[in-house]
Amino acid sequence: MKLNIVYKKEKDWFIGHIQEYPDYESQGKTLDELKENLIEIYNFLSKSHISKKNITRLNILKESENTKISEYASIVLEVAKVRPYKKRRLKILARENRPLLKKLRDTGLIMAHHH
Repeated sequence: MKLNIVYKKEKDWFIGHIQEYPDYESQGKTLDELKENLIEIYNFLSKSHISKKNITRLNILKESENTKISEYASIVLEVAKVRPYKKRRLKILARENRPLLKKLRDTGLIMAHHH
C-alpha cells in the first residue's frame, strides 16, 4: 500500500499527515524523518500481531522528543496490552476499554487498523 504524505514546513520542523488520515499528524526535523515517523506507527496497528519486538521499539518511540510520536507509541502500547492480536481487537476494545478506543478514533490511528 502506498501512503501519500501531506506536509508543510514550520520553522525547523516538517509537519504532516497521511493524506487518507488527516487526524494522524506528526512532525520531523527532515522530510524523511516525518515520513518514517508517520509510517512506523501506522504499520504497528495495521499488523495482525503486535509482537514483543514491536513492543520494544514502541517503548523507545514512547520516549521520543517528538510529542506526537511519543503519544501515538503510548496509545499503541496500550492497545498491545489489551489485545496484541488484530482479530476482533476493536470489538474487544469497545467492550473492555472504551477510553482507549476513543483515543484511537481521536488520533486517527483507528484507520490504520482497517488495513
